[in-house]
Amino acid sequence: MSEFLGVAFSPYVCPANQLWNSYSQQDIVRMLEIMEPYFNKISTYSMGYDGYPPTTPWNQVNSNCHIVGAAAQLNQLRGKIAFEVSQGIYQQTNQQQQIDMALQQAEIDAAFAAASLANTSYPNTVTSFVFTNEYVSDADKVNAVTQMIVANKEKAHNFGIKVGVRSNTFGEIANPNSAYYKELKGLIQHCDFIQCNLYPPSHSVTPQDGVNAVGQAFYQIKTAVSDVNPQCEVMIGETGWPSEGVSFNNTDNNVVNLLAYYEAIDKWAFENLVIAYFFEAFDEPWKSHHNSQNSAEAHYGIWYLNDQGEYKQKKV
Repeated sequence: MSEFLGVAFSPYVCPANQLWNSYSQQDIVRMLEIMEPYFNKISTYSMGYDGYPPTTPWNQVNSNCHIVGAAAQLNQLRGKIAFEVSQGIYQQTNQQQQIDMALQQAEIDAAFAAASLANTSYPNTVTSFVFTNEYVSDADKVNAVTQMIVANKEKAHNFGIKVGVRSNTFGEIANPNSAYYKELKGLIQHCDFIQCNLYPPSHSVTPQDGVNAVGQAFYQIKTAVSDVNPQCEVMIGETGWPSEGVSFNNTDNNVVNLLAYYEAIDKWAFENLVIAYFFEAFDEPWKSHHNSQNSAEAHYGIWYLNDQGEYKQKKV
């Protein structure tokens, strides 16, 4: 088990016709047990309010709401931290991609409620809140997320929980000419950590080439962040290599390369003492229907659910 490599996790492992709220806490415990020999850290994406009225009870929304409870249940069963969770708080937006304040507050309140219950069941199950995913892409959006961090940081710290942001745009902090450089600086000043989504650049020839490029990008960001807020920990929130399909970076996608990239980024994280989250635990077949041009999006998982309802690990 890697000391530094965790895994990104959502429970939606069935085809597109599976209901988003159809995975129970016990279903998720089963998935965690599959992951347990390999990982002890997971990073999630939401509390599940997308598509639900803000008045919906937090434990009756999409099945992401059950992840921290499942982790706490397994931790209690093992009598130790089998999994620590970075709980995602997804951006709840309207058609103009502006924050829907009522829905966003429901998502935030749900994270606090779920974390409180989980950490009462087994202390330190939830260690951090990740406010939004790949949302901070212009000045107004950065400012909106900064406001969320500022409004909730003290309360989170009182729960023993750190606060931060996951995004694919943190490279902009190394560019003083960026249109939202000033706003990113303001955000980072308030964060305990940031999670950078970093993937191999386009047409990376080998997985090791991809890891080398990701490492270089990481240290450019880390250096810039240290100048802004030396106490802000820089992590890799997502990185991976799909086993099939066409990906946005046009890599050679097969199981051999996925496993080679997994081993190489694990080694890099250990040698550089950097927490990184591999994308992702399980294939999510629904994503092929959601994004047909990027067909690889469904195939980043280390495991997959076969037609017999069995979880299988990808092997050469």
